[in-house]
Amino acid sequence: MRFVLAIITFVIATTLIGVGVAQRTFLLPPGAVVATNAAPVTDAYAVIDSQSLLANTGSQTVSLAGKGKVFLAYGQTADVDAWLNGSSFTKLSFDEKSGTLVSEGVPADKAGAANVASGSPNPAGSDLWIQEFSGDGGMSRTVNLAAGYSVIIASDGATAAPASIALSWPIDNSTPWAIPLLLTGALVLMIGLALLLWGLWHMKRQQGPRRKPPGAITGKRFSFSRTNAIESGVKRGRRGISQSVVVLLPLAVITALLAGSGAATAATNTPSPSPTSSEPSGTPTPTPTAGSSSDIPLPVVSEAQAQVIIDRVTTVATTADAASNKDLLATRFAGPAYDLRSVTYTIRASYPEYPAPAAIASGPASVVLPQATTSWPKVLVAVVTNPDPTIAPQSLTMVQQTPRSNYKANYAIALEPDTTLPPVAAATVGAARLAPDSKLLQLTPTALKEAYADILAVGSASPFFNVVDPKGDSLRTQVGAEYKATAKAGLPSAGSVDFAKVAGIGDTIALASIDSGALVNFELRETVTGRPVTAGGKIETTGAIKALSGIESSGTGVEATYAYQLLFYIPPAGSSAKPTLLGFSQGLVQAKEIQ
Repeated sequence: MRFVLAIITFVIATTLIGVGVAQRTFLLPPGAVVATNAAPVTDAYAVIDSQSLLANTGSQTVSLAGKGKVFLAYGQTADVDAWLNGSSFTKLSFDEKSGTLVSEGVPADKAGAANVASGSPNPAGSDLWIQEFSGDGGMSRTVNLAAGYSVIIASDGATAAPASIALSWPIDNSTPWAIPLLLTGALVLMIGLALLLWGLWHMKRQQGPRRKPPGAITGKRFSFSRTNAIESGVKRGRRGISQSVVVLLPLAVITALLAGSGAATAATNTPSPSPTSSEPSGTPTPTPTAGSSSDIPLPVVSEAQAQVIIDRVTTVATTADAASNKDLLATRFAGPAYDLRSVTYTIRASYPEYPAPAAIASGPASVVLPQATTSWPKVLVAVVTNPDPTIAPQSLTMVQQTPRSNYKANYAIALEPDTTLPPVAAATVGAARLAPDSKLLQLTPTALKEAYADILAVGSASPFFNVVDPKGDSLRTQVGAEYKATAKAGLPSAGSVDFAKVAGIGDTIALASIDSGALVNFELRETVTGRPVTAGGKIETTGAIKALSGIESSGTGVEATYAYQLLFYIPPAGSSAKPTLLGFSQGLVQAKEIQ
């Protein structure tokens, strides 16, 4: 009976272990839902929109395979659509019935021709992307995107996008009963072994002597019966060895089964091969915060995007300054900031004593204020602080004119000493851009621009002299009315000098602060004109004016134009505070002979 019970337990144990191993091997369900494109992509760009990315739950893995460079990026759906405006592309949608990515060609919109012409056809490096990846020949990346975000796929914008595109989502293929079955099977097997050993021990006891053995036999000490007894004992010993083998065999079987289960488990949990990538596969990216369904516009960039943009601007400025490279500078600077910096390159080429452009510090920005809007142009304001405390922090006001162009610094302004910025919204909220004639402020940006220009021209004689707070305003000291009067008084009688206001080239940019005031950037320009007042007299030029104009003297006169990039804070309407100058940058931007 004991042997019967042992056999039954062995059968049960084998069944339990077999089912447990089967659940982790050939019965294991797929670990992911995989959808591939049914037809190769022939357009330069392919897009997987938010609806397709969220067709199944879990993180999304995009795998690409093609010839040469492959590129993948994700951003807000509105930004992806805006970048593609004017280009044809392939839209990939997940088809639940077929389990594939269905291709739909989207023709180019002729109305977007200007957008296409405004930037590079290569999407790599665009400021619109939250994150981008690239590889050679193939790549696989896992992201975790919320609603409102799309993926753009390309090669280099000039050739077709990768031919093979796969989108997959993980499936919970865990087998919670596999381990309990294996452990229970092992336990039942041990019980079976115990029953087998018990049965063998009991059988051995029954074969032993049942009565008192006879007395000692006299005579020959070694008889045939004695010999037979020895031989009989040897045979019994061999049977004992065979029985030990029978006992150890089930242990070997269970060990092999458990080892096989572990190996099978490791094999089934290995991800399926993906296209080769030149970069290591990244971990799932944090889920970007999606905007609400309301009409409140989102910030134009996230804080992480803003830092990438700032780093790119800083890198270009550092490299261009070192080489006096105007073409490189133009890739990240425009408007007043470009004019002032590029003219400085020209002056320093023949007059190296002229001060170099103020270096823009690298590192994390202390203030990031993106505009909250869905239309272009878009504005991003940041304050970067130099590790050297003797160098003033700088305010960068960057503008993206079109979706396909990048952010360029229009204003690069050194802050005044001990300047305190007004409270501004968090980067995750953003700020509204106010019109130059906004009545929500104590003084409209346009009115402030006119008032401050008049203050620099005539000082206390201006009707606006008390409108702007003079505290901490060092620009008045450098180029204000008192400086102009001193310059005129110091001229010889053979010459004259005149100062005049002229229009600047920069746009007025105002972003709202938390207290309903605004940070305002604008540019002012002034001309300084020197003329001889006697017949045959000449105006001699020196320094930067000589280097920029290329003339040493003139009998008709010389005109020099100076530009002032200004950052102001304007309090809200009804406030008793006055507009305050927060920082400025100024320098010579033009010099010429009067004809």
